[in-house]
Amino acid sequence: MIDLSDRFCGALLGTHVGDALGMPVEGASHVSIRTHYGQLREMLEARMGVGTYTDDTEMMIALAESLVQKGGFDGEDLARSFLENFNYQRGYGAGTRRALELIRSGVNWWEAGAKVFQGGSYGNGSAMRVAPVGCLYHHDLVQLREVAFESSVITHAHPLGQEGAALQASAVALAINSDPARPLDREDFLSTLLGQVSPGSPFREKLEAVAELLQKEKKPPVEEVLDRLGNDSRALCSVPPAIYSFLSHSEDFEEALVFSVGLGGDTDTIGAMTGAIAGAYRGKGSIPLRWLHALERGRKGADYIEELAIELLKIHNKIISGR
Repeated sequence: MIDLSDRFCGALLGTHVGDALGMPVEGASHVSIRTHYGQLREMLEARMGVGTYTDDTEMMIALAESLVQKGGFDGEDLARSFLENFNYQRGYGAGTRRALELIRSGVNWWEAGAKVFQGGSYGNGSAMRVAPVGCLYHHDLVQLREVAFESSVITHAHPLGQEGAALQASAVALAINSDPARPLDREDFLSTLLGQVSPGSPFREKLEAVAELLQKEKKPPVEEVLDRLGNDSRALCSVPPAIYSFLSHSEDFEEALVFSVGLGGDTDTIGAMTGAIAGAYRGKGSIPLRWLHALERGRKGADYIEELAIELLKIHNKIISGR
């Protein structure tokens, strides 16, 4: 059995690994990636160096730091943490930058996100960072969903942005709660996820599409996956392909990541989310050492992320013990 510390480390480091693997080809089509690399299995040079992360991992770090500092969710502190960690070079999206600018100017954390894009962003910016929520509350999917929604509203207040964050956090939690020593019950996994989605949400149709793709006798071609699930920066078109990437390759962390990045499009974020789920399922030990060794170090690099995961586990233990 894999212990929880390995699962927590796997989820957070998996985010970093998927982010770093996908960043250099962000925006490329699946055809372009296949033409140039066949399958992308090695870390490439990126704008901040090989193995570096984007805003996906930086915001994940900020979220984990706040959860650890406050012993759970605190919206005001999380907004502070986002601002404190913000590094423009990491590649933040326009909506997130605008929301953080509003907060810095004095707008309340629970109001800023709704002022972006006339009702809030439905991008994947809150889903990409949510792995720490999935870890901390994996024992309570109701509370997990509430916290995921609240953590999303700071930058992504649109219902689809919030729903995407909750769905991704739930997938991380279910991965932690699954036994990798036994074949993964993909049907049960998806059924539980469907139970977490709001009635009438378009995410239900996407999860049903995931189920249909998984039921095919032969793995469907990438073109069909993209046609059914998408690969862009909308939460609706990036969380489902991340879930599919994991479920269709749950036996092997590397294969799940390689497939997810090979989809093209928003490769760093789809890779980060796939890495979070796959790492939560099989733990840090499932991540190829060559990828771990390639990750950036420094003040808030891979070693720090692993330390955060251990501290997050301590907070989880306090929560469930009632202390």
